[in-house]
Amino acid sequence: MRSKLFEGILCASLTLLALPALAQLNAGPTRPQVPLPEGPIRNVLFKNCVSCHGIDDYAFYALARERWESILGELHSGMKMKKMSDQDETLLLDYLAENFGVEATPFPRRYVPPEIDTYYDDLKGHEVLDTICSECHALDRVYETHGSLARWRVLLLEMRARGAELPDDSDMERMAEWLSRVQSANLFE
Repeated sequence: MRSKLFEGILCASLTLLALPALAQLNAGPTRPQVPLPEGPIRNVLFKNCVSCHGIDDYAFYALARERWESILGELHSGMKMKKMSDQDETLLLDYLAENFGVEATPFPRRYVPPEIDTYYDDLKGHEVLDTICSECHALDRVYETHGSLARWRVLLLEMRARGAELPDDSDMERMAEWLSRVQSANLFE
């Protein structure tokens, strides 16, 4: 009986020690996550865009309306697809210019998470929340958010692009790892 209990405790301990490394293995690529908008533009995207590609790639750009019009023409030239109605094209270009225009901060195309071998403990994680995150957010909002390491990376990259003081990639990665550990909905999502 004692042997089984010891084996169980040992197995649980080893699993807990492996969680940070396991989380990094399951992180996947860091990509923007653009929510599907509501209203008439949603139908335009479903009818004209998402049957071939997602909308997350839009976040890699920060272009003027005219450049969006040009790039859409360039990317779709030579494809056998139905021409978008003028009304749909106007809605799409308005949406792109408003959400991914020259005032936007493009999502980094080649963010490579640095390998880390030191991790934030709860004290350091809460310190970052209290000093950096709380400048813009009520901490309740942070504690209500759950996600994988990849999702926290995306959120932190977006917050850094909006001015959050997470300048060092290693510190940002440590914070993402800590958040994924303490605020994970599911480690394997």
